Amino acid sequence: MKSGNRSPWKRLFYSPIGIVLACIILFSLIRGGLGIHEKAMLAGQRLSQAQTELADLQHQQSSLSASIAQLSTTEGIEAELREKYHAVKEGESVAVIIDNSNTASSSKQATSTSAEKSSWWQGLLQFIGI
Repeated sequence: MKSGNRSPWKRLFYSPIGIVLACIILFSLIRGGLGIHEKAMLAGQRLSQAQTELADLQHQQSSLSASIAQLSTTEGIEAELREKYHAVKEGESVAVIIDNSNTASSSKQATSTSAEKSSWWQGLLQFIGI
């Protein structure tokens, strides 16, 4: 065999020190590649979040544009004033509709409380003698 004809580079590479150095270099390259892969995955997640946020902002912009378009008309302004401030025009009146089933029970309670109060006062007045 030709063990004496090997070049100095081959002898260094096949020596134990060369193999250890090659393993260290390989390990650092693999570690760097994994770091790049993690950063790429993180960038993909951030991209999807940014796209979702962009879609939400575009939806909000379209709804705001519709509101602005509605408020640019006099009918839209009037409707908004009526809704927010419960405003009415001159000559208009407000009708309040009360449910009869709820009012009957509340009026009974009111009369019973007033009867209790009047009986208490009447009892006090009778005690005093007035």
